[in-house]
Amino acid sequence: MRAVAWTVFSTPCSAKDEGTYRASAAWRRRALLRAALGAVLAAGLAAPAVAARFDTDGASWRLERTAEALYLSARVPLTLPPGVEEALRRGVPVYFVWHAVLRQPRWYWTDRRLASVTRTVRLVFQPLTQRWRLSVIDGAAPEQPAALHRHFESLDEALALARSVQRWRVVAGIELRGDEQLEVEFRVDTGQLPRPLQILPGGDEAASAWRAVLRLPPVGALDDPEPAAGGRE
Repeated sequence: MRAVAWTVFSTPCSAKDEGTYRASAAWRRRALLRAALGAVLAAGLAAPAVAARFDTDGASWRLERTAEALYLSARVPLTLPPGVEEALRRGVPVYFVWHAVLRQPRWYWTDRRLASVTRTVRLVFQPLTQRWRLSVIDGAAPEQPAALHRHFESLDEALALARSVQRWRVVAGIELRGDEQLEVEFRVDTGQLPRPLQILPGGDEAASAWRAVLRLPPVGALDDPEPAAGGRE
């Protein structure tokens, strides 16, 4: 039995069988290499984003930085001037503007402007349905069509959405060094109101504007930095 067993397993392979074995081994090595490379790429894509949160004068700001883009989440207190709120309840549309500019400091010259983005929120009361219609426009109104429409039963619910943004992609496709600053502004666009409302006491944009300069979170750190500047004007 020992001789038979030894003879069976020690029989030499033909040239064809040996070539097939070598090809199969090479295929297995390539498959293992592809699997390992896929695991590395998946781990890189699944890496958590770097974020920074802070509050200024009742406003909440959050920057989220990934390898592909920079996202802003924010919520600011908002009290409409009496004349503007009255006009809004009478069916006059009111526009709210979010504007962000990314700048890179330069010690030898003025700061370099890398990117800018604008989002406009249009709010109007519909007397027939007794509901509030809110439209989100990516860009300056009324040049761009609205990308989102929502209806609300109360003004407070509509304003809660108008004064906040969630994971708004403000920068994409730009390689960031880490020393850039994001200038953010939220305001009531009184320039879109009828002329008499633009000169009412408390109807100017400065009374309903929030501005902040936010430092980008460093790569690989989750510390919450202080804002460079921010608050209500």
